[in-house]
Amino acid sequence: MRRFSGIRHPRGSPLIPAGLLALSMVFALCGPTAAPAGVEKPGDGARCGSVDLVFAIDKTYSIGRAIGEAKAEVRRLLDRVADVSAGRYRLGLISFRDDIDVDLDLVDGEGPEAADELFRRALFRLRAEGGGGGPEASDEALRTAVEGLAGGGARPQRGDFSGDWRAASRILVLITDNLPGGFDDLFVEAVDGANARAVAGAALARDIRISAIYIPTDGNQPTPDPRKAEVMRAYALLTGGLFIQIQRSGSGAAEAIAEIIEACGAKTVS
Repeated sequence: MRRFSGIRHPRGSPLIPAGLLALSMVFALCGPTAAPAGVEKPGDGARCGSVDLVFAIDKTYSIGRAIGEAKAEVRRLLDRVADVSAGRYRLGLISFRDDIDVDLDLVDGEGPEAADELFRRALFRLRAEGGGGGPEASDEALRTAVEGLAGGGARPQRGDFSGDWRAASRILVLITDNLPGGFDDLFVEAVDGANARAVAGAALARDIRISAIYIPTDGNQPTPDPRKAEVMRAYALLTGGLFIQIQRSGSGAAEAIAEIIEACGAKTVS
């Protein structure tokens, strides 16, 4: 199996609101929460134990290269999931712009081969189009995954997500280059920032680690908006996941996903 290499981490640390930093420090000192009764724990040759792995992927035009890398490397990435879980895993996929598509629900399949095939089909259906540079519904896509929300009604979501997280390692991977904006294409800190933090809190309560892969694109602006990295980093800090900033072009996405899988979606606390 070919080794991934070349993970690129940002230099320096974006400023994070003091309240978020304090909460993340408390979480780090407490360590990961214990697995609920009846949930499989790591063992039997599985580094991560059983794995529930769900992706929430921005599918606006600027994410095209990152999606392309994930498609090109999907076989190797799925092999890694199988390796760290000893074949005990389930997969899910949610995509978003200013609305949400549940492309693959997190449900029991007929085994790893069937799960792999369903995931590959869902991933290859993604097309990076549109976007217009504004905030996207990343916060609401995460909420769909964490809380198990159904589509329809007033919620601009196609498809239902069961939210039946029960593996020993519960990994939610967010890939985006923009601020969370709910469904209105706007970012207001008091509303959307608070919503993002609430989603992180709900994930932590369910023992779900959010790992954020940030792509620092900003159109024709000379530097990325620092608030984007702040929000993405906060998801990881508050839930014990990983934050990885890749290249502006989207290159490095597959390597970042591989790093998250190998870490069982959880940042090591030393």
